[in-house]
Amino acid sequence: MDPKLSEDEAQHEENCAGTSGVVDVTSEIPPSLAVIMSIIYNHQHNIQEMEGKLKELLQNQEVLTEGLRGENERFREAVATFNLPALFAEVSVYTKKLAYLKEEMCNITDRTARLKRRALRLQQQQQQKALNQEQQRAQLAEREKHLIARPAWAPQQDGQ
Repeated sequence: MDPKLSEDEAQHEENCAGTSGVVDVTSEIPPSLAVIMSIIYNHQHNIQEMEGKLKELLQNQEVLTEGLRGENERFREAVATFNLPALFAEVSVYTKKLAYLKEEMCNITDRTARLKRRALRLQQQQQQKALNQEQQRAQLAEREKHLIARPAWAPQQDGQ
């Protein structure tokens, strides 16, 4: 047979000879290694939980990474398709024009309100003037009526 295999068996039999079939683990493992193994054994459950959480975190991170890649691709397509810098410049120009138009509309609204007030005031003045002229005509007619000569033999009637 294999000479090396027989040497290993012989050494193994020497190690086991004094323990009557039970392997003396403490004689084979140095004390520092035994302490480290007991610490690892005590914290193995926590390490497994952390490993599961890390795997879940990595999966979530992968999902987010894929989502960002998709968004970046959509943005690149939009830039290539629509020439976004030119569109943003155009939007800026139209925004300024819109602000100018709003200001002009406010100015026009103010001017029309002033014109309406002036027109109303002028209309009231015209109506007052027409009323005054009518009253003057009525007074003038009444005065001329009183100035018209009447024959003395005719009786005086009220209201004429």
